[in-house]
Amino acid sequence: MARQLADRAFAATFRHLFAFSLLYEDSEVDNRVLGLDPRSRVLAVSGAGCGVAGLLAAHPERIDAIDINPHHLALAALKVAATRRVTSYAEFYQLLGRGRHADPAGALRPLMIDLPAWVARYWSANHDRFRTNLYAEGLAGTFQRWLRRTMGVDADFLRALHRLPPADRLAHLAPILASTRRAWPMRALVNTPLFLLGIGVNFEQRQRNLRANRAATMMDVVTAHFERLAQTDLETNWFVWVGLTGEFNHDHPAAVPPYLRAENHRRALAAPTRVGFHRESLQRMLAAATPGQWSHFSLCDVLDWLPAGAQRQLLHRIARVGGPGALVLTRSVESACVVDRLGLSELYERVEPVSTEASEQERTRLYGRVNVYRVAGGA
Repeated sequence: MARQLADRAFAATFRHLFAFSLLYEDSEVDNRVLGLDPRSRVLAVSGAGCGVAGLLAAHPERIDAIDINPHHLALAALKVAATRRVTSYAEFYQLLGRGRHADPAGALRPLMIDLPAWVARYWSANHDRFRTNLYAEGLAGTFQRWLRRTMGVDADFLRALHRLPPADRLAHLAPILASTRRAWPMRALVNTPLFLLGIGVNFEQRQRNLRANRAATMMDVVTAHFERLAQTDLETNWFVWVGLTGEFNHDHPAAVPPYLRAENHRRALAAPTRVGFHRESLQRMLAAATPGQWSHFSLCDVLDWLPAGAQRQLLHRIARVGGPGALVLTRSVESACVVDRLGLSELYERVEPVSTEASEQERTRLYGRVNVYRVAGGA
């Protein structure tokens, strides 16, 4: 009960904070496993919008982006609008790849056409986020700046680390991580609710993280995460680059989320997709939806935020709305199959080897599993 009350307070606070400018799920994995076509209708939790914008290249019939956080939903709407309206790739990349513009108000104003009025008002008040660097903004951006100063890392360090064999990187990184763990301000911060708000981890998911990492504190979780990241392709892992340099690796065309790549941008410009933006609870929106309204559901890590009863309710509602054959993409810091744990294996089947491959390919290394489930029968 105490954790549920804490999570209600967390959600009430989180919905008012600008935490992320970047989606911390690997949207390239989403594009690969969802298998969208012109008949697809997608309900997607938006986060910072990289994934929603990335879906346009597949030309689905409809995308409904939903989020309780208006800051993130407004950013998702902006990314979608820029993806569809900025015909010059150089201008598009300057705005959302480099995250800055000399005249942000002038650049954003024409993108507000056809977007909800509240989104236009939001960016009229907040266009200066593009004055210096969008990816340094928000609570997560503030933490990342502090982390870079504490660790003493930059782009040169990251390039040097990348040149090392993966087996040697941990030894190179170990003294830096040890020093960071000893730094009192950092050690104190990562075990506070403020840090959890900044990384979008509520108390339910915090407990899942601790169990999955066999960790005593969130500092242990953060250290284990860095060790996993060090084993990835550091040249193209845009999560590492933004975290440790504040920028994407602009020298490599694959080192950015898919929606920012030239070929995907070209395809998205021609997308006939209808896109809606909803400041709404996912549970309430599904409860009011009609069967067949969506064929695909992209949930980010929403299930990790929920206790078992709410997880079961959400999955039953998705099965009712999606019907047999609907696909559900979800992420969890735990490796256990949520469908099996909840006793819903007759309602859903995990799609393999797609799910295992997606889990291995996920660049963020935040999650124990990335799973694709197919609705097998009626709810």
